[in-house]
Amino acid sequence: MKYTPSPALSEAAAYLSSAPSLAKVSNTTKLELYGLYKYLTAAPLPQTLRPSLFDMTGRAKWDAWSSAGKTFADRRADAEQRYLNIAQELGWAPSLVAKDTAQEEILPGEVWDEELGMNVSRSPGLGRGGMGTFVSALPPPGDDDTEAQTLHTLAIQGDATKVIQYLARNPLLDVNQRDEFGYTALHLACDRGNLSMVEVLIKHGADPLMKDPDDLTVAELAQIAGHGEICTLLQKSYGSSVGVVQKTQ
Repeated sequence: MKYTPSPALSEAAAYLSSAPSLAKVSNTTKLELYGLYKYLTAAPLPQTLRPSLFDMTGRAKWDAWSSAGKTFADRRADAEQRYLNIAQELGWAPSLVAKDTAQEEILPGEVWDEELGMNVSRSPGLGRGGMGTFVSALPPPGDDDTEAQTLHTLAIQGDATKVIQYLARNPLLDVNQRDEFGYTALHLACDRGNLSMVEVLIKHGADPLMKDPDDLTVAELAQIAGHGEICTLLQKSYGSSVGVVQKTQ
């Protein structure tokens, strides 16, 4: 069921976007606010691969968003209350935002957000973003219509049963096709640590030897993300051909 945030979330986000108290807040709290806001307004979980180690800021934000989704699952109201509680600790109170800010006209289209480093869209329902100026324009979560989705979106969502059903309805589909970013569905499943999804995709012909745009195999992606069970599965099935995976201490 789709969740519609309360007007209080918009007010709190607008306050935090310019609150002097935020400058003294730890990065941990800032990231928690960011993750909660993205979880509530964009999607339950990030819809892109986890940024590389060379993008520490993007990686930290991705992790914060992912953590919010895993912590609250379908408890959106609890997540919103957590966001509001933090905002109140930082000085926000309901209806504290000036009327001209709350009623600011939101124009359609996209703008470049320096803080996020990507194109973002103005959200007509929420105005200013929780940790940036606008809500990040990442792909929205898929709906329940499996037919309207792609193998890649299903791999991201993590429901192995839906993938099995999707592949049964599309027997001629190339399970190794890449998305617009150069990743296969197996790359996405390994990055997210979904063992059952990996098993299903391999059973249906997914090639574990294909490399991503960074020249990493699926096993190397799983190892970097700390998904040991997937690394073990791939090594047992394919040996060292899937990539050199060092055992963690």
